[in-house]
Amino acid sequence: MILEGLRGYRGYPGGFKAYARAFPTVELSWWHRVGDKRTISRLRTLAPPGFRFSVFGHKHFSFQPSGEERRTLRRFLRRFGLFGEKKGAVRIAVPQGVTPTQLVHWLDLLEEVLKEMGPVPLAFQAEEALHPLLRERGYALVNRTGGPFLYLVDPEEVPKEGAGYLYRSPTPSQAVPSALHSRAEVERD
Repeated sequence: MILEGLRGYRGYPGGFKAYARAFPTVELSWWHRVGDKRTISRLRTLAPPGFRFSVFGHKHFSFQPSGEERRTLRRFLRRFGLFGEKKGAVRIAVPQGVTPTQLVHWLDLLEEVLKEMGPVPLAFQAEEALHPLLRERGYALVNRTGGPFLYLVDPEEVPKEGAGYLYRSPTPSQAVPSALHSRAEVERD
């Protein structure tokens, strides 16, 4: 079964409560910073049973194995873990120019961190040249079939079979422009 939702709920008429009644999942952007504990707790509490939170992030990943990168990964994955049984998946965008060798070393670091933290469903958005390496390591690829699960973002076509997540950009009828920060919207409910 593919759970369908939007890329964010910000500006959804009626706020997060209305969104969670309409969709079984949401992709939150943690591109600039990870979600704060209070907001994660509030969202998790407001979401009905079976709801799933996926996240997209994080521009601060350097894709260079280092102590700082290890700390960034731990913090990111620890925060994602706060969603508990309502965790969906994590979408990671690999910047252009990352070489296969560089990615191998980064994946080694990631897998060390995952041994400490526990498994997390990961989907990678990367250049075509990196796809064989990511598949070989057992990761899902965004908008590609054949991995451990599907992770689709604004897909041109939806597979008839498979399990995973599908996130669409909100249309004007699904979201209205809002200057509110997502935390403020949650607390408004």
